[in-house]
Amino acid sequence: MNTLVEYAILAVLGILVIGSLTGALLDRPVFVSYAYSGSMTPTIDKGDLFFINPLARNPDIGDVIVFKVGSTWTVHRVVAITEDGYITKGDNNVASDQQSRNIPPIKKDQIGGTVIAPGGHVITVPKVGNYIESGLSDRGKILLGAILIVAGILAFGGGEAVRRGKRKRFFTVKFRTLFMLASVFLLLMVAISIFVSWEVIPVEYSVTSAGGAREGWYHPGEEFQAEITVKNNNMYPMRYYISAPEPVTKISSEDFSLPRGGEKNFTVTIVAPQQTAMYSTKIRVNAYPPLLPGSVMDALYEVHPMAPLLAILAVVSAFLGTMYILSGIGNEDVVRIRRNRHSKHRGISEVFKV
Repeated sequence: MNTLVEYAILAVLGILVIGSLTGALLDRPVFVSYAYSGSMTPTIDKGDLFFINPLARNPDIGDVIVFKVGSTWTVHRVVAITEDGYITKGDNNVASDQQSRNIPPIKKDQIGGTVIAPGGHVITVPKVGNYIESGLSDRGKILLGAILIVAGILAFGGGEAVRRGKRKRFFTVKFRTLFMLASVFLLLMVAISIFVSWEVIPVEYSVTSAGGAREGWYHPGEEFQAEITVKNNNMYPMRYYISAPEPVTKISSEDFSLPRGGEKNFTVTIVAPQQTAMYSTKIRVNAYPPLLPGSVMDALYEVHPMAPLLAILAVVSAFLGTMYILSGIGNEDVVRIRRNRHSKHRGISEVFKV
């Protein structure tokens, strides 16, 4: 296979995996998603995988877009454009989302991208999403992406060498292949260790006229505090950032560092809503290994919780690249597997370490 094509395939594979990782962390589709319902049938059936262009966020009438309403991502078609935004409708629905579900016109900042549809035909992979939804966790999706990258490296990183005058072929595994595998593994371990340290802690309470009658019952507008404990279960220190939406008005410790096995208690101050109901306010906890200066980490987190993660992965990648260059080793064979087609023991390989 042509070298340029090989690297192009690896690049696409890497982009898809990075996009999947980013999507898992941000809880949003990036390059690939699937339909949760049959509202877009027959264009996209329930469970069909489809591909997204996240840069195409100025759709025209007839384009299929992915957009967010509340905490839900939806894939529907643009049927009209107004001054207030986009009017959307599922191909299998009778009325538009704005009529049937009383959803305001979709703004541009709600759009995650446009579904890829060459010549107006949406590219789908049937029913894959049904398996992903029922049998694959977020970490499983990341692991699947890792397997695809490793498979790509093994497929294109090794090669066959033919000795002239002999009918013997050698499958070779080069140093760069092993280095790439080790690098992918390290980057994934860093990313997963950060990802599993992130958590959302719910604070559940009820707003009622009988506030105070039971623990967790509060009057409308009453201010109260909830204590939360965070523990570092990693094998190394971590820096933590705490954030929460309204009705949280104050967090006693918004950022702090914990050593291995350390824990910290902090309080959040909440003002109960005026409407009586049961509520669950989510406290988001993000954690990162201290591979960057604290001031840099703070500035990046202010931009977006994903920014420190991407910066840390970039630092680790730069370190690995520097080590590879300084090692002075590249295409040397580490392992050669000789196949003798005329041997009585056909299929048995000999391994030579070079």
